[in-house]
Amino acid sequence: MNERRIQFGLRVRQARRARKYSQSELSEKTQISVSHMSDIENGKTNISLDVFIRLVDALHVSSDWLLQTENSETSSLFDRELKELLIDCSDSEKRLILRTAREIKEGLRAK
Repeated sequence: MNERRIQFGLRVRQARRARKYSQSELSEKTQISVSHMSDIENGKTNISLDVFIRLVDALHVSSDWLLQTENSETSSLFDRELKELLIDCSDSEKRLILRTAREIKEGLRAK
């Protein structure tokens, strides 16, 4: 499998779970089959530009976020964005965000 498709599929799954959509619900919103959605999330297929746009719209994410590849440059961008996100948070907000992030990470790795 292509590593970029795998990373893309993981981001689709992450965004879907964050929205609390089932694969079936996201498939309905994007007008594709559940099996095609599964193939996308598992990095088994390429998608058309039309499906990509429908995913961005349904998941309420930016297209650049879905397309990001994991390398040292994007990792640095993620670190900076996380820092900016937390800068004006209270200690209790930071604890909640940290707990939520840990739960998401565990969920992603529990596949």
